Amino acid sequence: MNNKINTCDISTIDLDNVFLHYTNIQNLNSIIDNGLVPKKGINAKVIEKSKKIFFSIGEKGVLVIMDSWIKWLIAKPKSNLIYWIGAYLLKVSFFPKIIHKTIISNNKKSKNKSNWAYRKLKNILDNSIYLILDLEENVDFSFDDVDEVKAFSNYPASYIKSLYAYDSNVTEKQMEYWNMHTFSNKVIEPHKISLLIYEKKYRASDIVKYLIEKNLNFVKKNCEHLYKYYNYIYSSVDMNCNKD
Repeated sequence: MNNKINTCDISTIDLDNVFLHYTNIQNLNSIIDNGLVPKKGINAKVIEKSKKIFFSIGEKGVLVIMDSWIKWLIAKPKSNLIYWIGAYLLKVSFFPKIIHKTIISNNKKSKNKSNWAYRKLKNILDNSIYLILDLEENVDFSFDDVDEVKAFSNYPASYIKSLYAYDSNVTEKQMEYWNMHTFSNKVIEPHKISLLIYEKKYRASDIVKYLIEKNLNFVKKNCEHLYKYYNYIYSSVDMNCNKD
């Protein structure tokens, strides 16, 4: 781990109000040198209009967006090319939406697809880190900014609702605590970034596991897919350990 970045243990921060961004660990050296530079991620190519940095507010924001990510992983095709084509066609008003509904419905019913999504997320988190962002309202972001998916995508409200947080208002264009973003093309300078650690661990998977266990009743009640992820991934680990 690069020792040029400030680190902050999760036990020392205000978990209700912290701004958290997760990224692949391979990006860390570049972030230390250049800050967080906004880009269109691979999954946002046909959705977002401009380059932004996304973040969540607080531990509940982290948990809710992970639940949303799992829903999306279950719903989407495994092939990114097919996903991009499908995401584009979903915005075309005359394209029959029944095709998307059928694919998503079949994926949701598939235990194999759900298990694949859990393993996929674990792999992503194993290779990711959480960064604490020292952001200033109206300088780096605005609470009144819009969620471009809700505002401009023309996706059916029912489709957005099926993938968004349990408490999302998909008819309100404003972005929400779990899916925030900076102003377009805004760079977050290195001095405004710290690495989040938990008991000297820095992998995002360890941090998410800690937050799930700290808020297990909340997760069980409001984050159905994250709860299933937790049981699938860590029950399997426990069973393997017991075999040893």
